[in-house]
Amino acid sequence: MGIKYSGWGDRRHPCHWEAESDEAGFWMPDRSEIITQFFTRYLFFSLAVIYFSTLESARPVLFNIDQLLVVLGVYFFLNSWFFRQALQNVTLLRIRSAMSADLIIVTLCVIHDPNPIPPSALAFLMVLLGNGMRYGMRLFAEVLGGAFLGMAIAFALRHRVGGFDVSAGDVFFGVFWITLALYAYILMGRIEAQRSQLDYRSRFDTLTGLLNRYGLLAAADGVFDRPDAATPTTVLFADLNQFKAVNDRYGHGVGDRVLAEFAQIFNESAEMGVCGRWGGDEFVALLPQRDDAAVRQIFERIETRTEVWSAKNGLPMAVSLGVSHAPRDGNDLMTLLSVADIHLYQSKSKQAEPVAAPSFNRTLLNEPKAS
Repeated sequence: MGIKYSGWGDRRHPCHWEAESDEAGFWMPDRSEIITQFFTRYLFFSLAVIYFSTLESARPVLFNIDQLLVVLGVYFFLNSWFFRQALQNVTLLRIRSAMSADLIIVTLCVIHDPNPIPPSALAFLMVLLGNGMRYGMRLFAEVLGGAFLGMAIAFALRHRVGGFDVSAGDVFFGVFWITLALYAYILMGRIEAQRSQLDYRSRFDTLTGLLNRYGLLAAADGVFDRPDAATPTTVLFADLNQFKAVNDRYGHGVGDRVLAEFAQIFNESAEMGVCGRWGGDEFVALLPQRDDAAVRQIFERIETRTEVWSAKNGLPMAVSLGVSHAPRDGNDLMTLLSVADIHLYQSKSKQAEPVAAPSFNRTLLNEPKAS
């Protein structure tokens, strides 16, 4: 599954980050997954043609055998068009359209299956697993509902129009199919939850809750690696002053508390931005382009809140800040960070060495960490 930056101004997550999707719960497949799925569709199309073309006779419920083979031919060409479109660009609408075509053709095959217990109904499971396991729980739920509806329509028409009797075998087959489908859905839900946890841990810093370096690089790819790569962007770079001294004097537990508190200050001050911990005591934010006045306001908010927190808790916490702008200073994150880092150290060199506070608020250790 891919990941992308969710867009300027998305406040649904503190770091404004979401899975790459048109809607929640949708996984974006890669090219190899697309090829595999459509190859499977062609395989089952071939099996259906062989199965129905070798029948000596079948009850013409809606179509006769020749007409059904023509419908299968239409599905083949329609599936080929979907395949071509998917290779160019995968969208939720195209995936749903191909999925609907699968459900319709399988429903028609089950309706015209001459066996009292139609083996072609097993193809519903392939449609269910092929879409649900490839595109996420949102599509899994949709195709599960579509498969239930298709099965109900198929068996109703077989009974009312085709003259098939409802036998104990039909009931057993239906119960077995529903149980297996629901079990697959529940199992996939658990797998999806575990996958989401692993994905979160790989992209987010556990201490601060902000993106980690890997997450920031992936977010930057979403901003800069696009056709409109010259999208104006502002990069903020923050570095805590004398953080090592805090660790050495008060211990790493207090140092972690300082990092968590500053992360909250930085994230809340950099409005409409993607914020992350670059490493150690360094933090980065990607924002829509800001002019110098707007950047100064952000810097003032960060510095003021940092000073207030430092004075309140008796800790020598101060911050140095740097800024760069794309495309003026570069069109990739590493170049922009280099420029911002130069500005940061120019700012730091102008600052006097802070004096350690004489008293330390010991109750800080008992306070809960910032969310």
